[in-house]
Order: sequence, then C-alpha cells, then structure tokens
Amino acid sequence: MVIRISNYFNSSVLKMALPTNVSSMRCKIKQRNSSSRFSVECGLLSIIYNMSKNAFYFFALDWAKEQQKRGISVPRNMKELSSLCSEDWKKLPPHEKGIYKSRAKDNKIKAQMTVGNRTTIGESVAELELEQKRQEEFHQNMLQYIESIVGVGVRHDNLKNLKFIFIHVNWFYRRDIGINKYDFCPAEFAIAEFSILHGIQNVYHEILKVEIPLGWKRDALETSQETHQIPIELDDGEYDFALMYDKFSKFMERNKTGRRYPPLFTLKNSYPIVESLLQRLNEASGQSVDDYLIYSIEALFGELRNAAVKSVDERGIPLVLAETEFAKDYLSTMRGFECEFHKIVDVAQYCSKSIITRWGMTICDYCCEYLNVKMIEGVHCPYKNSFDINRQDTASGRTDNIDLKMKTLKILENRVTIADMNGVSKEYRDKVSTRSYEEEKNRRMENKVVIVDHAKANTSKSNTAALNLPMRPLRAPKTMAKALSGTQEGFELLNDVTNFPPIGGRGTVKKDTTRFKLPLGRGRGNC
Repeated sequence: MVIRISNYFNSSVLKMALPTNVSSMRCKIKQRNSSSRFSVECGLLSIIYNMSKNAFYFFALDWAKEQQKRGISVPRNMKELSSLCSEDWKKLPPHEKGIYKSRAKDNKIKAQMTVGNRTTIGESVAELELEQKRQEEFHQNMLQYIESIVGVGVRHDNLKNLKFIFIHVNWFYRRDIGINKYDFCPAEFAIAEFSILHGIQNVYHEILKVEIPLGWKRDALETSQETHQIPIELDDGEYDFALMYDKFSKFMERNKTGRRYPPLFTLKNSYPIVESLLQRLNEASGQSVDDYLIYSIEALFGELRNAAVKSVDERGIPLVLAETEFAKDYLSTMRGFECEFHKIVDVAQYCSKSIITRWGMTICDYCCEYLNVKMIEGVHCPYKNSFDINRQDTASGRTDNIDLKMKTLKILENRVTIADMNGVSKEYRDKVSTRSYEEEKNRRMENKVVIVDHAKANTSKSNTAALNLPMRPLRAPKTMAKALSGTQEGFELLNDVTNFPPIGGRGTVKKDTTRFKLPLGRGRGNC
C-alpha cells in the first residue's frame, strides 16, 4: 500500500487517522505489511503539515526522502529540518531552484482550481471558514498568553520588570500575492525591548536599500513622499538581509525563554507588514517564519493598564476601548527619539525608532502612576524642552555632525519626487519660486517705479507728456461704416415706408389703418 504525500489531505485513510495534533500522528499510524515508502512518507507528515508550500517546501520534502532512503533519521520538527537542509538549499544551482519554484507555482494553481463552493471573487468558502477559525483560535491564544504573563507578574509583584519586544516596519509598496494576501517591501524597521521600569531599551534600527521591481517605482515614490521620506534604493541603506538576520536573531536569542522566542508586539493592522520583513530575513538565512509570533500591542496595552489600575479601580477597559485609546498617538509631535535621517528630514512622526519609543511612553503614562514608578524624562515621558533633548544627544554621543547633515541633504536633493497634475513637482516649484536677497534687490533696481499723481496730471504738461494722458475726450468719427460704404442707396430709401412691399399675406394689399378724427356727436353713444 502506497499513499503519496501530495494526496495525503484527500486520503480517506489518513483523514480517519489524523489526530488533533498532527505532530504525534507518526506514533498512531501503523500498518502491518506496508512498504517502506509508506512509512517514510507518513513519517514526514508532521513536518509537511505546518510548512508553507513554497519552493523550499518541495526541496525539504525531496531532501528528507533522500535521507530516509540512505537510512538517516530525519527530524520531525520543522525548525530542525529547515536548519539541516538550509545549507544544501543555499548551494543549490539557480536552475535547480527554478524547478522547485515551478513546482510550487503549479501546486498553487492546482489548489486554486480545486472544485468547491466559492465566493463572487473566487475565494474558496471552505478555505475562508478555515482561515476565520484559525484567526479566531490565534486571537484567543494571544489573549490567553498576554493574560497569563501579566497575571504572573501581578502575583509575584514583578509587573514593572516584565520585558516585551516591540517592532515597527515602514514600507515602500504593497503587492498582491493572492486573494486578501499582500507582500510589503520594507523600507525601515526598528525593534526594541520594553519594560515599565526601564522604558525602551536596546533598540535595533535599520534603513534598508531594496531594489524596486519594474512597475512598482511609482507606488514606492508616492508612499515615501507621503510618509517616511526615505529615498528608494538609498546608497547608505542596508541591503544584506543575511547580515540583518544575524543581528535580529542575536537580539531575539537574548530574550529567549527556553526554546521559544518571545512574541513580537506591533499594531494589529501591521501584522502582514512585519510578516513580509520576517519572510525576507528568513529567506536569506533559510530559516522558518513560523518560529516567531506576532501579537497585538493594543491588547498588551489594555491588559497592562487594567492590571496596573486594579489596586485602585476594579473596572477595566475593554479591548475595543484600549485599541481606540492607543491609536490616538498623542505623543506624535514629540522630538528627540528619531533616527539621524528623520531628524534632519524633520518627519519624526513617521520614524520607526520614534514610533516604538512613543508606544512605550504611552504605556508608561497609563501605568507608572499606579505601580509607584517615578516618571523620568526621556525614559517614561518626553522631554519638556529642546535643551534637554540636545543635552541627551550630547551625552549619548549623537552630536551635530556637519558631514552627516551635508550627506543627508545631498540625498534629499538627488531623490526622485512625484510630479503633480501639471507635470511640475512641489520641490521644483519651491526652488524656482524662491529668490535670494541679491536677486530680489536687482529685480527692484532694474524696474523703475512710476508714480502717478492724478491731482497734478492736468496741470503739468511734462507729466502728461510722460504719462501720455489725453487732455479731452475723443469725438465720434464722421466717416461712414465700412459695411455701408459700397451701397448705392441712401439711408432715406431704407427708411421709406410708403414704397415698402406689402406684407399682408396671400398677395393682398395691407389694409389702410389710418385713423380719421370723427365729428362730435350728441352724446349718450349716438352719432
């Protein structure tokens, strides 16, 4: 009996044997007198079930089969399998990688053509229900995790020391990769540790240099111009995703609990943006994205606030209100925590580094008072004046660097901008509309000022001659109009009523309507 892996979802045998936890299925599926291929393929089910069917998925499947044929045991854990075959995947020639990519593409097309109920836009109803159920389960697991972590901190009086990981990603363009699925091209990201006692710490920030594919440059320029102002294909940006993954993994290793990475907290609407960044980082290293969990920072904010206020007020705020309150971002105007690039460009409200700092300060503003944590400027709340910001920059070594400013200004001058409807960009209009002091002075000296004094215009001949003003009103012309100059008849013929042809109709002469004065009568209506 041989059941192929590609058909294991449609197999009635495996459907009956599939337990809730597929990873333990290899211990429950046993059949006597079965071929070795069946045991090999069934042993891989726990690996395949959770892997996304991309090119690396099919390579890992073939690699695991080859190892099983050689008598080498294959790990059942997806992470371990990915780490073992990642080196072989990197060494694989491009033409062989293309074979696996084509297999992944064909599998995707075949899955989309599966017969079943679909919506008006072609979505599978079964997949939508499964995805909705998966999202609900993920949401419940997230709330349970946050509630359990915060509850442990409250019971041990250690809530203010709990550490969480914040991440924010700016992007250039959004590309559709399926129905309600998008891929975001990252432009900048920042990740940091947060605790109520120490605020934001150990920030890892990068501005990226990515190659914009054909057809997406316009979208990238529009997004950049409207938000973060990062030029596309920045020369000084980081382009080595393998190096960035190495730094990112070291950052996560420091906060690892046992064998699990801590979840990454970001805005609820930014899940796919962070996933796109992690996908690029892991593709460069051959690792799996499923090792990281992305949770809602609004849910964390609501749970921390309710736990902190619990000693004073038993009434907690619901999740919807926490999301609304956190989305206000009342600290968006603060300065001093953005990166060097956004400091010079002066769009700190869009800087990823500034955004995660504002997240931490917002949580501290709602929690520190009830946890007896003293608010420190620059840690739990913004600075009150610009002098403290400059002093903090000096203490941290971020003094004014003229070379850095000139370099950034040069980048801004050379960046490409979007033209308006008339074909002229805003930067060009600002450039040509501004005049220097010398240009304005020369313009005023070249144009002589003429003063017109109407009170003296009729008395001075020199002024009237210079101004060329008329001394008396012009007379009407005595010449005949050009239209009438060639006519032989005079104006009298045109006005002759007696010789005018009859217009009574039907060839009859018009009746004479001349009124004669009647003689006087005797009155009373009698003539």
